[in-house]
Amino acid sequence: MAQRVILDAMIPRADFGQADEEAGVSGELIRDFPISHLTSESPVLKLLRKPDFQRETNHWTPEQIATFVASFLDSEVIPSLILWKSPMYIFVIDGGHRLSALRAWMMDDYGDGPLSVAFYGSEISEEQKRIAKRTRKLLEATVGRYSTLRDQVDAMPAVRRAKTLFTRPLTLQWVYGTADVAETSFFKINSQGTPLDEIEEMLIRNRKKPLAIAARAILRAGGGHKYWSGFKTEQQKEIEALAETFHDLLFDPEVEPPIKTLDLPLGGSVSPIDALSLLIEFLTISASRSKEPPTIDKYPDDEDGTGTIAVFKNSLQILNRITGNAPGSLGLHPAVYFYNERGKYARFLFLGMTTLITEKVRNNDHEFFKTFTRAREKVEKFLIQNKSLITLLLTNMSKGQRTSKMKDLFNFLVAEVRAGRALTSEGAVAQLGLRGRILDVNTPQTSPHISDDTKSMVYVKQALDKALPCPLCSGLLNPTKSVSYDHIKPVRNGGGGDVSNTQLVHPYCNSSELHKQE
Repeated sequence: MAQRVILDAMIPRADFGQADEEAGVSGELIRDFPISHLTSESPVLKLLRKPDFQRETNHWTPEQIATFVASFLDSEVIPSLILWKSPMYIFVIDGGHRLSALRAWMMDDYGDGPLSVAFYGSEISEEQKRIAKRTRKLLEATVGRYSTLRDQVDAMPAVRRAKTLFTRPLTLQWVYGTADVAETSFFKINSQGTPLDEIEEMLIRNRKKPLAIAARAILRAGGGHKYWSGFKTEQQKEIEALAETFHDLLFDPEVEPPIKTLDLPLGGSVSPIDALSLLIEFLTISASRSKEPPTIDKYPDDEDGTGTIAVFKNSLQILNRITGNAPGSLGLHPAVYFYNERGKYARFLFLGMTTLITEKVRNNDHEFFKTFTRAREKVEKFLIQNKSLITLLLTNMSKGQRTSKMKDLFNFLVAEVRAGRALTSEGAVAQLGLRGRILDVNTPQTSPHISDDTKSMVYVKQALDKALPCPLCSGLLNPTKSVSYDHIKPVRNGGGGDVSNTQLVHPYCNSSELHKQE
């Protein structure tokens, strides 16, 4: 996957909706855009905003940024910026990445500098820092630092690129008319060139819906641009606290290949595009208790934050069944349930389990969780031994089938154990409605080089062999995310709280609900 530089802090956003009924300001407007407009003291910069429907500024690679800055300094052709003037701000309708790349170079901030730290707070991922460091190194090798060229302007003779720095402006086009005209222009522009991807367009068109607000809040743990800033302070604080909880449960800790820990993030990578796609699907499934959950566009716009908070709370009920230390938490081990044999995240396994648990919660099927716990040891052994097979099965399904089929797989495995039948790969394949012979799908390694995939496979296999089991259900524990401390001899029978009478168990296994059946 190409590395993308996160530059969303370079130009602030503003709520375009506040200008919905306002006509764009006509009259004399600036005719070009010199780089001096991007300096911190520039009055133009203080007016400059990205619309709230503008895509996240995270789509350019380090190479694209270096190429663009070099093109600017070498007087090569650069497309015009397209702006729209509201009574309060100058909105960038097209050209946000270009301006952000230039300002990032000027500020030496590629997602890890002072502007980004202030914007994101403590939620700058290690991946973001690594990409920023690589971008900085590439820019310094390609065009040099902005501060160096700036100081060379009055040199005799001045460096050619230094001369260009403050004499070459970007050309401008203005959109005249209402905010609706400006927004329509944005979508027309972005249907050409580098079009919006499916998730971007979904979020932009539904930016006021609870699912979109919640997903964006979770991605940055309540930091970054506050798409919920129009709500009352009390609702804003609740959204930010809930978003931080979700982020911690889903995306901490960050892990880079090769895998050297079983403490894997439940939601995979925090890379914005991947994470937002997963979050929209997860929230769509878990936020509703309807048999057919509404899609994002079917929700009403959230005017006061109550819709977003309701989405958070409904979804947290499901997430707390999957992980965490709440009494009902099954403490599912990500390496067992949601990662493939190469240590790669398998999102459809996560979404399939989410769908299954949401269905059982909706139907008040408390017996399922007891049944699952009794079957857990055998189910987990099957999942670990058949990771390659499950990966192959997923590749032979259409994208639209994968979540529901993985839900069916988990449900089938539990039901088979409950019925006293042995779990077989043939049975699982038949249950999923697939045909064909089951082959060894592990490709032999012919190179003497040990790849990151191989290293991850070896680590995951050996670490799972030695992972801590829960003494009550024999399923594997994920103690960093989900664990409970249980009295071996109950307190009611005189058991004490010393080391010899304490054991690590799944929170659900330690719950009063489960103990009642013993």
